[in-house]
Amino acid sequence: MEKKFLALYFDAPSLAFGFESRHDRRGTAPFPTRSAVTGILCAACGAERGDEAFLAKMSALEMVALELPRVVEKRFDGKLRKVRLSASNFLDYHTVGGGYDKDKERDKMQIPRTADGKAGGTALSYREYLTDVKFGVIVGGDAATLETLAAKLTDPVWGVWFGRKCCVPASPVFQGVYDDKASAARRLFDLCEIAELPTPEEEAESEDEKKAAPNERTYRLIRDAKPDDDETQVLYDVPVTFERSRRGLGEEFKRRRVVVLTRNFADRETFVEDFGE
Repeated sequence: MEKKFLALYFDAPSLAFGFESRHDRRGTAPFPTRSAVTGILCAACGAERGDEAFLAKMSALEMVALELPRVVEKRFDGKLRKVRLSASNFLDYHTVGGGYDKDKERDKMQIPRTADGKAGGTALSYREYLTDVKFGVIVGGDAATLETLAAKLTDPVWGVWFGRKCCVPASPVFQGVYDDKASAARRLFDLCEIAELPTPEEEAESEDEKKAAPNERTYRLIRDAKPDDDETQVLYDVPVTFERSRRGLGEEFKRRRVVVLTRNFADRETFVEDFGE
């Protein structure tokens, strides 16, 4: 079976990857979860929420996520210099159905319903988002499957966004199909301009400054854990079904172990270890 690699680019002013969300508290994971990536692929292909066979096929694909810097130009001493922003979270106080008149038929349509079908009150929630960061995702699998996904991502059946409808892509999500993982990774690094960030040596004017200077050319890599990996995390993010009727029953997701690694862009040895030649 011929294997290919799909490069996906997650660039938006805000992103959300639903994690540990219950009732009115809607959290986000600090990186793309497998369920988030699978959901994007489902939307692009027009797969139904309950299509468990399709979900199983998508969940079997190899997936590596990269947390990449958001690079901007800032002026220092009259000169423009590229710097990376610090990734951060913010919380949105979200309301649905407020300010409508229950006695007006047209307004009733905008008000959340109670269990018995009557117009209720305003629905409140606290929704967490990520900002000032980008992500890359490399998906590996058989060539036929990835070519199909590539065609759908360029002309999706349903809208594609990053977790919530307000998180609209600022750049094309699909960034090509490659013969090897290293080529897909290089494409994602090029897009975020990580190679153009200054190194600590370039920033520093003395040895002490060199030791204290932050290394802006680092990134984080998130992949499935290997048996000999230390400090792994357990996530319940492998989707079995997205059916609303099965939410909260403990059967929507399977668990997986992941490892989060901080890498230096200039480290050739770790690049080969993670992506190959």
